[in-house]
Amino acid sequence: MLKRGLLIFLLILPIVVAQTENYNDKTDLTIQYTSNGEINLQGSNGFDYLKTQLYLFPKTSQRQEVLSLTTNPPSDIGTDQIIYTWNSFQPNLEYSLTSQIKTKNQIYPVAHESFPIQNLDQEYEKYLEAGEIIDITPEIVNKASQLIGGETDLYTAVHKIAEWVNEGVEYDLNTVTADAALKSSWVLQNGEGVCDEITSLFISLLRSVGVPARFVSGIAYSNLNYGFENHGWAEVYFPNQGWVPYDVTFTQFGWIDPGHVTLSRSLDAGQTSVKYSWKSKNTELISSNFENNVQIVSEGQKIQLPFDMQIKVLVNEVGPGSYVPIQVIIENPYDKYLSDTISITKAPSLPLGGNQKTALLKPSQEKSIFFIVQVSDDLDSGYTYTSQIEAKDLIGKTKSTNLKFSSNDDTIKKSQAQEMISKLEEKEDKSYSEEISLNCNQEKKYYYDFEEPKVICEVKNIGNTFLTNVEICLEEDCQTKDLKIGVKELITFENVEKKSKLTATVKKDSIDLLSEISLKILQEPDLIITGFQVPKELDYNTEFNISFVLSSDAIVKDIKINIPGLKPLTSEKTQKAQTIIISANSKKFISENVEVKITYKDEYDREFEIKKQAEIKINNLPWHAKIMAFFKKLF
Repeated sequence: MLKRGLLIFLLILPIVVAQTENYNDKTDLTIQYTSNGEINLQGSNGFDYLKTQLYLFPKTSQRQEVLSLTTNPPSDIGTDQIIYTWNSFQPNLEYSLTSQIKTKNQIYPVAHESFPIQNLDQEYEKYLEAGEIIDITPEIVNKASQLIGGETDLYTAVHKIAEWVNEGVEYDLNTVTADAALKSSWVLQNGEGVCDEITSLFISLLRSVGVPARFVSGIAYSNLNYGFENHGWAEVYFPNQGWVPYDVTFTQFGWIDPGHVTLSRSLDAGQTSVKYSWKSKNTELISSNFENNVQIVSEGQKIQLPFDMQIKVLVNEVGPGSYVPIQVIIENPYDKYLSDTISITKAPSLPLGGNQKTALLKPSQEKSIFFIVQVSDDLDSGYTYTSQIEAKDLIGKTKSTNLKFSSNDDTIKKSQAQEMISKLEEKEDKSYSEEISLNCNQEKKYYYDFEEPKVICEVKNIGNTFLTNVEICLEEDCQTKDLKIGVKELITFENVEKKSKLTATVKKDSIDLLSEISLKILQEPDLIITGFQVPKELDYNTEFNISFVLSSDAIVKDIKINIPGLKPLTSEKTQKAQTIIISANSKKFISENVEVKITYKDEYDREFEIKKQAEIKINNLPWHAKIMAFFKKLF
């Protein structure tokens, strides 16, 4: 009965954790599983036999392979149970199982399925029935209907229920719920439970609206105690896809990490793990004990992360007590539904409403998740503070950015931060459609202010209906197209207005799609010198390096690098950023100034010049160098 903890590191203070946080980012795990049982008997008169039926043991499935399984004493190994049999009386009986399992880190993208489910195969109808623990009451039916009312997609309906259970039921390992599983109806009424009960309520809610689901008993790794313990989660049936795992307690929707080992599946929770039966005249079972042990044999490679992720501070350089909106953008690479969970793991404070949020990702969708963090209102004047903001997704991918704040900057109110997020959310609602995809880009990476920009929009019908008279616009310039199913159309807009942000739209009946295009307009090439490095202090006649980076999006050529006292250099820039390293001797810089002048041409043969300089102190000058330095400073 486990819960998984989430860590948030405040500011950028280093925290050392010796134990493994989780195995979410591993392709697979090889696990050694051992279970041991003990039975104490009394009374041997007329003893015939004793049987032990073990229901909890590793089983091969889509995400789990049983590499080996042995028992002692030898037993009858079936599909759903292992039977140990003793035909002679012994006061103390022992039995064991040793198995090696390989668990896989498997992603489950799910295609659109209509909801409610129609024409469900008869073999899955039993997974809609109420159980003793997984019960279905009018209150459960009403809650489920309230959560998914009007929903037409199955994956979205399941996600909404999972999200509500995860957020609405408190994990509480107390004496009331820990010793014996309580009914789903009790959990709904009291709003608390352990993993088995949280999972049971999730299954009850699904079954009440016609979605097949089953209970999974097993073991799982948790960072609360940095080890494996008994755990329960669910599997949900999607027609044309099969069974998909959901661990609502761990906030793993449509996916579970390889630290989960499945031991049994059942219609109801609270199923017995071991059952004893015997035939004798006066034998009594005094006591029994069953325990398991888990060890990781080997770990797989780091998983190839499926999601592309970005993080942005929506307003930077803020004042004391500011509420700062953070945007995390995730891109779904599949043309199917997926879920992810985003956590803020480094920030100046715990985000409002918690540091973790789930994300339902529609096919090929770019989705934004927003957080608000607050900076301290007690800032010393004259200082600028920097805090790292880091986000991590469920698989373990991290992205970070920096937030700067000082007592001299303007304070952002909570209402201002919320308004910024609200506007972006409203815009994002119009940036995705299940019927049409829209992707617009400028033809070139940049344009000069004397050039005529051109924007090309790629429009595709991704639905299952032929669409006629679809209106595609860039600002006020509109074109009309018929879109065939699955066919990509390229639409060119010429003589585009020269401004940094343009908006493209697609409209057809209830479809109202929007895409923003960023134009880069230059007056001259954007070549800059960064990372200019020279030693601060050197002895006379010492060899050293002058280094810097030339970077630009614009094409530049015929680059000439001039540093007084050194031989001029020429260079060709072949990439966006290029490192330049120049060898020099300190005796050439007795004026204690290093200046680099760069002349170059753009693609139209226009000439430009940029400069950069730094001070350098030269020690131990000989007398003649001191005289030269004196006159250089005069002139």
